[in-house]
Amino acid sequence: MTMDLEEIKRYSRQLVLPDFGSVEQRKLKEAKVAITGAGGLGCPVSTYLTLAGVGRIDLIDMDSVDLTNLNRQFLYGPKDIGNGKARRAAQVLRNLNPTIEINGINRKITYENAFKILKGYDVVVDGTDNFSVRYAVNDACMVNKIPLFHGAVLMYEGRATSIIPEKTACFRCIFPEAPPQGMVPTCREAGVIGSMTGLIGSIQAMEAVRYIVGHKIGLLNRLLIVNADTMDFYKVKIARREDCTACGSTFVPKPVDEVCEIPVEPKVKGDK
Repeated sequence: MTMDLEEIKRYSRQLVLPDFGSVEQRKLKEAKVAITGAGGLGCPVSTYLTLAGVGRIDLIDMDSVDLTNLNRQFLYGPKDIGNGKARRAAQVLRNLNPTIEINGINRKITYENAFKILKGYDVVVDGTDNFSVRYAVNDACMVNKIPLFHGAVLMYEGRATSIIPEKTACFRCIFPEAPPQGMVPTCREAGVIGSMTGLIGSIQAMEAVRYIVGHKIGLLNRLLIVNADTMDFYKVKIARREDCTACGSTFVPKPVDEVCEIPVEPKVKGDK
């Protein structure tokens, strides 16, 4: 797959990087990426993958634009309220880069359909906001052997990790069980600052791009935690669990009830 002169000029600022040339750009052009969720994380992830030149991007989300989204979901405006996010985001992204394929898929991901929906992608980036979908996406990626780039944001805190099947800890290794209903605040209850979604989404996109082109990525078996209250960035060491039902020796399907957002404290040990 070759690049024309317009593409060479479009991507010229990354093509001049010492370890990023035409070979790496072609790898991006040949990549097929699914983004689950077109909200606070999905907006920055899809934008930067689009601008980087990923050849095919599928945005999967069944939600519609709401006025409360507009403090962080910058692909939408007041005129988009009530319209489906995935298809509207795809329209905006096509204007940013008409040289690639971008599809908006208005569909809800469940434990029952995730394994089929996500099969065949080179990379999945998770921008969902509830545990039921996160576990479904994680398990589908582990079974289908698809690298997964996870992110989550709540209040002034964000987290990200990069998951490579059979090599790193997966989401279930970190959180074997979903928290009980009522123990985890939602965005509506606790709030979220828009710039944190931009930060974590950009980190997810950076890790995904580096993986696709074959560069070393920094969040393997590490959970990055960002605290905007103190502006601390630190990594927590994580490890595969032999008894993990998703990435262990024997896969065990474990759908969970819908629980929004992330736990206040991750139950993992680590160091700064």
